[in-house]
Amino acid sequence: MRWITLGFLFVLFTINYADKSIAGFASVHISKEFGLSPIQWGLVGSSFFWSFIISSIFGSSLSERFGTKKMLSVMAFIWSLLQLAAFAIHSLEALIIYRILLGVFEGPFFAIVLTHLYKWFAPESRGAATAIINFGSPVGSLVSAPILVYLINHFGWRMSFASLGIVSLVWLVLWVFIGKEQPENSAVENNISKKVVPAKPKVKFREVSSALLSRNFILTILLAFTAYWLLTWIQVWMPSYLVKAVKVSSTEMANLLAITGLGAGLVTIGIATISRYIHKKTSSYKLSHVAVIGVSVLIGAVLFFSITKVHSVAWVIFCFCAGKGLYSISMSLGPHMISRLVPERSTFMIGTYTACTTLAGVIGPIVTGSLVQKAGSNVMQGYNSSILMFSVLGAVFAITFLIIANPDQYFRKRALSVEKEREDLIV
Repeated sequence: MRWITLGFLFVLFTINYADKSIAGFASVHISKEFGLSPIQWGLVGSSFFWSFIISSIFGSSLSERFGTKKMLSVMAFIWSLLQLAAFAIHSLEALIIYRILLGVFEGPFFAIVLTHLYKWFAPESRGAATAIINFGSPVGSLVSAPILVYLINHFGWRMSFASLGIVSLVWLVLWVFIGKEQPENSAVENNISKKVVPAKPKVKFREVSSALLSRNFILTILLAFTAYWLLTWIQVWMPSYLVKAVKVSSTEMANLLAITGLGAGLVTIGIATISRYIHKKTSSYKLSHVAVIGVSVLIGAVLFFSITKVHSVAWVIFCFCAGKGLYSISMSLGPHMISRLVPERSTFMIGTYTACTTLAGVIGPIVTGSLVQKAGSNVMQGYNSSILMFSVLGAVFAITFLIIANPDQYFRKRALSVEKEREDLIV
């Protein structure tokens, strides 16, 4: 059943990615219809993430109370309603309101999906399982980009939005009847453990706050923040970058985005496999997670910097394939480290992590819009400046992460502290 569950979550991730990306696919058409400037389009892209901070934390907390299956069902249902309501969008204000509402109900998605996934996979398999889930993004791009661009070109962008609402409804019906909250044997094991194992000490606020302020949490967030800046740039700006700066057609743009997504996904899964192998051999998070993430992002930063100097289509696509995959590994391996800082509050920890990283989605599109508009007729210069942003951020944070982060030390200290508190409870 765990592989069926993984399949359901994988498909939902592709739908989620398509929901977030479709506005980018339609950016040229929407901007033309409403007469939007680059800054206004950046505002549209940013508005999706305005509510992410609150909804990520609040939604994650609700899932601890009502269960992850129910929360995923509710979110999928509301996504469907919002996408079908696209026919009511006839102004910039309505478009922004739509994007804000969609963001409210997609904000908790990543944390809840990972929490549900972690119920089905052992700790040593979670990094690879998360990478497979994240592969839903490139598959979503590969499958949806050509189809959605075709619908946009022939039937209008509103029809393409509505088509995603129908897909979400189909997923929801199957999920309600087939999906499960957790493995059946886990409930039995939990009941047994409650009878024979002394109760764990209640997690104190001081312990949670200490984890949130730890260097491991903060540095992991900074790297994921950079990766999310890149992912948001790809969703909001890359379609127009390819059409206006690289000078490809809308059909070619859709195909190139699909290739980029697929290539990046394969790179991420490959790196996650290497990380799992290293962890199996060494049991060290410093080597298997910190070193792998830091080196990967640093290489990706160099590749992105090179795009500002070499503008051939082939090189641009190669760098985005490799660079996106290298950056994305921080969002595949990072959540597992975060969840281990305070395992008893893993959903809250991942929700907070998600809320902080998605700040990049609020800031990035507006910064990019300002840079593109400031460049005026020199479109390539504007986009190059925006690419330099996530290239420099990636390099700086990756080097800092490699030097300072040490989760192994944190885990050892926490294990000793928990053991001491358990002994005190027994006494």
